[in-house]
Amino acid sequence: MTVQLAIAGIIFVTFLWGSWFQTVKHLGNFPVHAFISVMYGISVIIVWAAIGLLGKQMIPSGIFSEISSSPGLTLAILGCGIVFGIAMQMHLTVVKRIGLILSTSVSATCAILGGTIISVLFAGIPEGVSVVSLFVASVLLILATITCQYAGIFRDREKKKVDEKKQSRGQDILLLAFINLILMSSYPLANSIGLRSALNPDGFSSLTCMGILVIGAFAGSSLFTVILLCWEKESVAEIMAMIPLGKLFVLAAIAAFCHFGGNVLHAIFAPVVSVAIATVIGNSYHCWSYIWGLIYGEFKGTSKKTYAILFGGILLFVAGVILLSFNSVS
Repeated sequence: MTVQLAIAGIIFVTFLWGSWFQTVKHLGNFPVHAFISVMYGISVIIVWAAIGLLGKQMIPSGIFSEISSSPGLTLAILGCGIVFGIAMQMHLTVVKRIGLILSTSVSATCAILGGTIISVLFAGIPEGVSVVSLFVASVLLILATITCQYAGIFRDREKKKVDEKKQSRGQDILLLAFINLILMSSYPLANSIGLRSALNPDGFSSLTCMGILVIGAFAGSSLFTVILLCWEKESVAEIMAMIPLGKLFVLAAIAAFCHFGGNVLHAIFAPVVSVAIATVIGNSYHCWSYIWGLIYGEFKGTSKKTYAILFGGILLFVAGVILLSFNSVS
């Protein structure tokens, strides 16, 4: 596989990652935490079905042979998956309290910094690529996120959408920063230590790594959902009555394909360009959230100034990806 093809594949993955959460808009009153657990359950089926179909070609020795050959690495990836599943649930819980606009600027900044640092430290970078260029690209992505957030703020002001929550958000912001800087870094950590590449010859194949990770994510997410159901004294029957079963599984399947299907593709493409570069490019997925906002008409009726700020942020996303792409193919 060429580097150019791998970069194109990772950019496609950013579209999948930036799109899966759109399914949540169609849930009605169904709890998001329960939906995420259903999504991860379907993700387990999707990933292991891919292993069943492609395992012989991509894992000549067999997945269980790989797993048994390195039990320590298996447990480390499984642990990363559990933390990742819990972190995703905690992240959405905080977002629900403080809103998407404020949360995205904090979470994206911390996730980009954490993911870049972890991947550089544990996965390394290939010859010809400088740490400086990686962090410059990360800064561009952070600036892109902040710029797009300002566009969202101006949009809400122009549409006179006032946030009625006046309570202090300091603790929630600190919690969100911890979740994304530390807990969410479990995903790039799993890729950095778990994916076999020229810089990490002792890692697993892409499908093996994702097969272990998705089980951990499902376990962590389900544990969070069970605890929350017990805390709020809700029964499974009560929440399942909130949405038609067919609609729930269709939405969860779409989300699972985009989320963990994207993870599998990312794991296949990442070793070609290096996990560090793939991690930073992958963080440009935030751009698609704003493009979806345009498609849904969320910026309709706003001023040219707001549109200019939004497109300026999107261009910063593009600049960061182009910078990394040139570093990868040069």
